[in-house]
Amino acid sequence: MLKLSRELKIGLFALAMIVCLYLGVNYLKGKDIFSSDRSYYALFDRTNGLQTSAPVLLRGVKVGSVTSIALDSDHPDKVMVTLGVKKSIDIPSDSHLVLVSGGLMGDKAIDLVQGASASTFDRGAVIPARIEGGLFESASANMDDLLTEARAVMTSLAATSATLDNVLTRNAETFKGIMDNVEGVTGQLSRAGIDDMIRDMGAFSTMLRDNSARFDNIVGNLDTVTEQLSDADLRGTVDSLGAGIAHLNSVLARLAEGEGTASLLLDDPALYDSLTSATGNLSALLEDLKANPRRYVHFSLFGGGKNRDKDKQ
Repeated sequence: MLKLSRELKIGLFALAMIVCLYLGVNYLKGKDIFSSDRSYYALFDRTNGLQTSAPVLLRGVKVGSVTSIALDSDHPDKVMVTLGVKKSIDIPSDSHLVLVSGGLMGDKAIDLVQGASASTFDRGAVIPARIEGGLFESASANMDDLLTEARAVMTSLAATSATLDNVLTRNAETFKGIMDNVEGVTGQLSRAGIDDMIRDMGAFSTMLRDNSARFDNIVGNLDTVTEQLSDADLRGTVDSLGAGIAHLNSVLARLAEGEGTASLLLDDPALYDSLTSATGNLSALLEDLKANPRRYVHFSLFGGGKNRDKDKQ
């Protein structure tokens, strides 16, 4: 059996430790040394803090990682990013990559947006890429606009303040007069007037309390009246009144059409003249009766009247 020297054993152990350290560091970085991922490339204007081993996401699921980041010699204004994507993931030729923020802390990730083409990118192909601004990037990009708007608001506030100062300065005497009037009104509302108001309110409350029995009687009487009205045959009364009005309308209609004696009295001039003549004759008869009562009435205590009647005959 081959015996190894102590120095060789120490050397092999140190080499194993170095290999384990390398593998451990790459594992912590997210690299899989034994994987056979397909390598692809992407060109960005800037990486905005993208780090090696950053995840490559497909619909939120990690399908690879960033293996290297370097300036591209062929395109000095671009940054070349190398991606390792699992062999099981086919990338259609109309797909593209988006540099996105992975969280609130600003961690970056590559989002793979798959297309619908039947053809796919070959290993080592350059995939079109763009940058999607995150929360902080958007805020930085819009900072100039925000500052411009803030300056405009401050300018408007300054103009408003100056206008208000001018108004107050020009109308200082008016405002002073208003304040004096307010002070005079408040002075008129003295404590004595308030005491009188409170005293009157107290007297009114006492009156209400002293007459509560009368108010109860009034309410009771109102209840009685309403009950009597509810119990009364108002419907029958209304119907009777309606029948009477209908009968009166019928009589008036007959009078208007010339029916009956009453209508003749109203419309027949001859009847009117006859009644007038009879009334006149009756009046003359009464006047003659008053003037010559003996002509119509004969009275004798001894019956002489009868003999005179015989003599007249």
